[in-house]
Amino acid sequence: MAKFIVVGSGAAGVAAALELVRRGVRPLLLDVGYTNHADLPRVHGNLYDYRRGHDSFDLHIGPDLGGLASALANEPGVAKLNAPNMAFVTRDADRLAPLEQTHFQAVQSFAAGGLGNAWGAGLYRWTENDLDNFPIALSALQPYFDVLTREVGISGQDDDLSRFFGDPAGLLPPLTLSYNARLAHDAYLKKRDALQRAGVYLGFPRVAALSRPHNGRPACDYNNLEFWQAQPYIYTPVVTLQEMISRDQIDYRPGMLVHSWQENDNAVTVQATDIHNQAPLQFTGSTLLLAAGAINTARIALQSRNDFSTRLPLLENPILQIPLILPRSIGRRLDTHAFGLVQLNLVWQSAGHGTLLQGSLIELTAPMRSEFFGRFPLSARGNLAAMRTLLPAMMMMQLYYPGSAQPPAELSLSPNGRLRIVAPPHNLDRGALAPLLAALRSLGLWTHPALIQQPPTGHAIHYAGTLPMNDDPAAYQCDPTGRLHGTRRVFVADSAGFPTLPAKNMSFGMMANAMRIAATAAGS
Repeated sequence: MAKFIVVGSGAAGVAAALELVRRGVRPLLLDVGYTNHADLPRVHGNLYDYRRGHDSFDLHIGPDLGGLASALANEPGVAKLNAPNMAFVTRDADRLAPLEQTHFQAVQSFAAGGLGNAWGAGLYRWTENDLDNFPIALSALQPYFDVLTREVGISGQDDDLSRFFGDPAGLLPPLTLSYNARLAHDAYLKKRDALQRAGVYLGFPRVAALSRPHNGRPACDYNNLEFWQAQPYIYTPVVTLQEMISRDQIDYRPGMLVHSWQENDNAVTVQATDIHNQAPLQFTGSTLLLAAGAINTARIALQSRNDFSTRLPLLENPILQIPLILPRSIGRRLDTHAFGLVQLNLVWQSAGHGTLLQGSLIELTAPMRSEFFGRFPLSARGNLAAMRTLLPAMMMMQLYYPGSAQPPAELSLSPNGRLRIVAPPHNLDRGALAPLLAALRSLGLWTHPALIQQPPTGHAIHYAGTLPMNDDPAAYQCDPTGRLHGTRRVFVADSAGFPTLPAKNMSFGMMANAMRIAATAAGS
C-alpha cells in the first residue's frame, strides 16, 4: 500500500510530489502521461535561418494538417496548441474525458506535465490582494515560492511591478527585450510618474525561461521557436517529473486513467483503467492528493459519489486580445532574434473596473502569420498587405480580468459519463478600456477598438473553483488544508480548490499551494 497517491502530473501534481519527496516520502503518481512521439523535424538554431534552407511545412502545419485545424474549422483556437509538436498535449482528451459545453471551450490535457507543456511560462508570486477570499495567508505560501524559484529558474527584475508580483528574491536577470518591447519600456521610464498617476505600471515579466544557465539547462538563445517545439531553456513540469523519476524518488505509473475513489477508516482505494488494454485497476494508499486539473478533479469527485444532480462552479479568467502597432517600427525588418512569449507585463489599477487588470505584451515573431490574418478588418488582399507591412511593427497584449469579472460556469456529471459545462454568455465592456488605450498610446502603442477581440471563455486555460476552500466547508468544498469535506484522506491539491481567481497567471500560486497542501497532508 502506498503512503500517498497523487493523481496527475501537471504543475500542481508535480509540485505536490516534489514536496513529498523533500519530506522523504516516495509517492505513487498515477497519470495517463502521453509524451511527444511525433516524427517531426527538430530545428536547431534560429527559426528564420532554418526556413531559408528548409521546407517548414511539417514543423508548422504537419502531415495531418493539424496546424491548420482551427482555420479549417473556422473556429478560434489556442495558437500554441495548433503546433504539430504540441498535438500530444491534447491527445485523446475528447475520448478520455468527453465534454458537453455551452458558451465554454475548455482545453484538457492527459500528457505527462499536462497543459504546462504549452504554457506561456509566466510564473508570478501571489500577493495578499491576490488571496482575497482565500482562507489562507500569504505567509503560508512564501516558503514554497522560494523553493520553486530555485527549482524552476525564473527570469525577472525588481522593478515597478514588484508590488504586484511579490518578493524578487532569487530571480535570474531578465531576458533581453525585443526591439519593439524596448521602445515601449524606454517610453514608460520617461513617463512613469504620469502613467502611475493613471494607475498604469509597466515592467519585466517573471518568466520560467532562463536568461543564464541553471540546474544543467541552457540559457535562452532567442530562436523564435517557443511555439513550435519544446525548448530546454523553458521550464515545464516535465523537467521536475523526469528528475524525480530518474532518481527513483517517485513510483510513476503512466497509462492510468483515474475514475473515482472509495474511502474507509484505514485507507483510500483509487479505481482506474489501464488505457492500453482497458483493464480495470485499483490502487490503495493512506492519503489521496487530487491534482488532475480543476475540471477533471471535479469529475473524479462527482464520479466517486455517482452524483448526477450537483452543479459545481467553474471559474476562468476572461481575456481580451489587443493588437498594438508601433508607428516608429513601420518599415523596419522583422526582429528575428527575440523571445517569442511574454516580453513585458502591464498592470492597470482600473478605477472603472474597481480592480487590477494584468496585461502580457507578446512579440509576434514566433506565431504563424495566419494567426493574425482574420484579425484585420480588411479584404483578404488588404489583410495580406497589412500583415506584411505592420507585423514587424506589432505586438499583442493579452489583458487578463479576474475570474469575478464574469459569472462562473456550472459543471455537472451526466449519466452518460460526460461532463456538462454551461456558462452564461458574457461580453466584457470594451468602452471602459479608454483610459488604458490612452496610456498605451503615450507609450507609442496604438490600436483601435475594432481590432480588440474576446476569445471564447475557456481559452485562457485558467480553470479553478470547482471544489473551493472555505473556512466552513460544505459539500464539494475543502477546508483550508485542502481536505475535501466529508472525507478524511482526500485532499485537493490543484486549482479546483481556489475560491477566486486574480487577474494574473495562476500557475505559480497553484504550485506553491499544492506544496503547502502536500506538507499538511504529510503531517507538517
